[in-house]
Amino acid sequence: MNNETYRENKSFLEKILDHKGLLFIVAGMLIRFVMLFYYYYTHTVDPLKSWGDVAINYSGSYYYPPLTMYLLNFFRVISFEMVEIFAFWAFLLEVVVVLLFYFVLKSFSISNWKYIYGLFLINPFLFLNNVFSLENCGYHITDSFFFIFLFLALIFYPRKEEWSNYLFYIFLAFSAVTKIYTLPIIGFFFLKFLIEKNWNEMKKFLICTVLIVFVFLVAPIFYIENYLYLIFLWNQKGEDVLPLYIRLIIVAIISISYIFFRLKKAGIIEITFFSILVMALFLFFSIPFIRYFQPLLIYGILTPYVFFTFTLNLGFIKRKIVFDNNLLIFYSSFILVGIAYLIIIFLL
Repeated sequence: MNNETYRENKSFLEKILDHKGLLFIVAGMLIRFVMLFYYYYTHTVDPLKSWGDVAINYSGSYYYPPLTMYLLNFFRVISFEMVEIFAFWAFLLEVVVVLLFYFVLKSFSISNWKYIYGLFLINPFLFLNNVFSLENCGYHITDSFFFIFLFLALIFYPRKEEWSNYLFYIFLAFSAVTKIYTLPIIGFFFLKFLIEKNWNEMKKFLICTVLIVFVFLVAPIFYIENYLYLIFLWNQKGEDVLPLYIRLIIVAIISISYIFFRLKKAGIIEITFFSILVMALFLFFSIPFIRYFQPLLIYGILTPYVFFTFTLNLGFIKRKIVFDNNLLIFYSSFILVGIAYLIIIFLL
């Protein structure tokens, strides 16, 4: 009876806030469709307007790991050699990414998932890096490839079946050969299982990972012309920022410190995202794009932690505010957006 009276006495704003998670989800999905129509409209009005990274990926003039290039070629073929259709595939892949993250949350049994998923969909830093751009087209289709494989791995990780464990390593390996963010897991996982003498896990990891990495990152040396030259060419861009030995020293210090002081206690998911941090630092000090760090936000979302709570009472609204890791990530994302624009203005 008291609960019913309390619900009846709620203000209209309070009733809306009771469903904020669902509102965030609807807004996050709706704005993605709005941006798609915005891109087509602006390019219809001005056919010479740049399609941004979509045009670069479509032309094949920018070199990525071989698997990523194969995927780009596939989508170019099914686009019938039209960049406008290629842009639609980029949009569709980004939608697939956000839909897969819903299943990641369900697989990790994250409570209050509607609210968390909604914040993920409207996160300004993720939205800026994968959807939004006033100047051209904001999709990064190659990042979508990476996230699709990473999220597939995360979906299977919490499951107890033996085959799920294999699929986790397989999809994680594909994420590594697609965008190399997770490539350091090879070394970290090997040392982790070696220290623990966990030979069964070591066997599954090596079976699922080594072959995929060899086929898509090592073997192309023998059949892709100028493959090593392209790697050196990419590194040459990094030399304009910092010499290679300095970048390697930074990564080595962080990695060795982690191995000695944390690796033994760390779980598989933590090691996975620490691997992303290591590679993101190397890439950032090579070519300073802050979007390399966006996968780290996912780790924060999947590790719930409440910092403090307080009651907000403004008369027309009274609510208990829970400041947790998700709110911290959301608000800090505005700072990351600001840093990204500063880097674009002053460094790039």
